[in-house]
Amino acid sequence: MLVDGDATARAATASVLVGAGLDVVVEASTGEEALQRARIMSPTVAVIDVSLSGMGAVTAARRLRDLSPHRLEIVAYASFGEVARLGEMVSTGTAAYVVKGKPADLIGAIRAVASGSGLLSAEASRPVLEEISRLYERERDRNEELEQSVTQLQALSVTDWLTGLKNHGYFFDRLAEELERARRYDRPLAVVMADIDDFKAINDNYGHSTGDAVLRGMGEAFRRQIREVDIACRVGGEEFGIIMPETDADGAIQAAERIRYAVAEHAMPGVGQVTISLGISVFPHDAQSPKDMVESADRALYSAKRSGKNCTKVAGGAPAFAGAGRALTSMTPVVGTLLAALRMRAPWLADHSVRVAELATQIGSILEMKVFELERLRLTGLLHDVGMLAVPDEVLLKTDPLTEDDWDSIRSHAANGFQLIAEAVHEDVADAVLSHHEQMDGEGYPRGLPGPDIPLFARVVLVADAYDAMVSDRPHRASMTSEEAISELRAHAGSRFDGDVVQAMIEVDRQMNTSAEILQFPDKTG
Repeated sequence: MLVDGDATARAATASVLVGAGLDVVVEASTGEEALQRARIMSPTVAVIDVSLSGMGAVTAARRLRDLSPHRLEIVAYASFGEVARLGEMVSTGTAAYVVKGKPADLIGAIRAVASGSGLLSAEASRPVLEEISRLYERERDRNEELEQSVTQLQALSVTDWLTGLKNHGYFFDRLAEELERARRYDRPLAVVMADIDDFKAINDNYGHSTGDAVLRGMGEAFRRQIREVDIACRVGGEEFGIIMPETDADGAIQAAERIRYAVAEHAMPGVGQVTISLGISVFPHDAQSPKDMVESADRALYSAKRSGKNCTKVAGGAPAFAGAGRALTSMTPVVGTLLAALRMRAPWLADHSVRVAELATQIGSILEMKVFELERLRLTGLLHDVGMLAVPDEVLLKTDPLTEDDWDSIRSHAANGFQLIAEAVHEDVADAVLSHHEQMDGEGYPRGLPGPDIPLFARVVLVADAYDAMVSDRPHRASMTSEEAISELRAHAGSRFDGDVVQAMIEVDRQMNTSAEILQFPDKTG
């Protein structure tokens, strides 16, 4: 294809090319005309004059390549007076650059690109290389900005926005790593779980803003009292976890008591004295797995609560709960593999699952679930849509409206997910994945369970799933605002959704809106 607005030059060029044994299957004077004729002739090489009028050479090249059913190679050529404009074509993926008036160069360029190579004539080299250098510098700057943004987002993804401590997911990931290190080198490892005493009363009596201030104060207290190697995290609403490498029971008790005294002696603004209760578990004496360590520390914590609060208790070798299930470390490869498979087929769905897991965990914290329950809830959120792996691509990736048969295939994902994970995760997680589309009025699927029979994890994930779906863009509709999504949840509370879970989601939404006012990101659109 030869695209040149100068009819005389185009005719002369076509004659030269035909004389050299090259087929000129179509000619055009504008980009618009080239697009119309390319739909019929499907050329393999397009020679385009950079001074093309109308849509211009750059747009014409890009749209011709998009239109072509095969790879279309571009040769850019220019008169001597327009040589500087050859650099404009670099961003289109043009493979050869020549000047008019040198037929041998043009013929060589066409033959080179047809064989998968390229050509840069001497006259064209300066503007093309300058543009390549400019693009390289721009991309390098953008990559540096991207790296900075990624680093910031990675830090934020594992940071609790309110306290500045690490978050729930980071706690369990690092605990598994530190426990493996302790086991490998035969060293002690302590976990301390801490909970603010009577925190609900603080929220009820002084308001959520004061409760948030108390949580921020706790974050400061923990940071001041722990060692650099220790890892302090907010793992629930008012519950905190501290991982202490190279620490035995005596060391953990000393550290816990130091934190407890520091908190009790520091008056919280607007409240006064606030106290905490703490529980300790130590590897290898008290537990052998991440889950068992947390559960034994949690039991010690609640023992401290029952003993009058504002004290520290040690697990002391207490046995694990019956039926506590597999250790967290044995679940991690399953979760990772299934999510990786989901991300390969439908990246947006994997991202949705991660967001649902985070929302569900926050809801569970407000519902005052225990730490081990929050971890199972998080797994449920991560895995709730893995059954989509069994849905055919023509349905899963469909952009047109779904038929009823398509919807039947989509609805099968709950049962499919259960079958995929039932042998690999705790039964509470598997049952919740199976039930996460059941509704309070019994109109859900796959079993049509009524409200009391639906597992709590499933009721939480249903609300988190619905909220994230509503505030995310979909192929056939724009996203709702968070206010609109909350209004929709309220409208269906008691019929589709669990009313208590909806109230917890409303509080999560309030906290997220507060965090959005605190965290500001630089504008990267320019």
